[in-house]
Amino acid sequence: MQLTNVTALVLGLLTSSGLAAPPSWVKPATIQLANEQSGAIANVAVPVDGVKRPVQELWGHTAVAHEGLVFASSAMLTVLQQTTVCEFTEELGLDVSMNAEKTYTSFGGGVKDLCAAYVVCKCEGM
Repeated sequence: MQLTNVTALVLGLLTSSGLAAPPSWVKPATIQLANEQSGAIANVAVPVDGVKRPVQELWGHTAVAHEGLVFASSAMLTVLQQTTVCEFTEELGLDVSMNAEKTYTSFGGGVKDLCAAYVVCKCEGM
């Protein structure tokens, strides 16, 4: 009887942990950052897995970076699925999101230093 309970518990844990990960068919979203002053743009594939990632880590080696710091005025989702939602956040007030209906966002008034910003992409409902 106890073996049955342990087996059920293990199967339950495996099933619930599988629900936390995105399905294998969920493809990464591609986000394009643009710097309106320099004209630089850079596309980066961001996993759609609900993990918060530093913008510096993803775009720090691209055309929108200057000496390793990322500067951008806007973002656009260029590759996505209908259920994709991506959010940019920062402690100092940046809080914007994009989805299939709103694929473009401005960071508000010129070029913004995104060195302390994060991005997270997930499927709606995750």
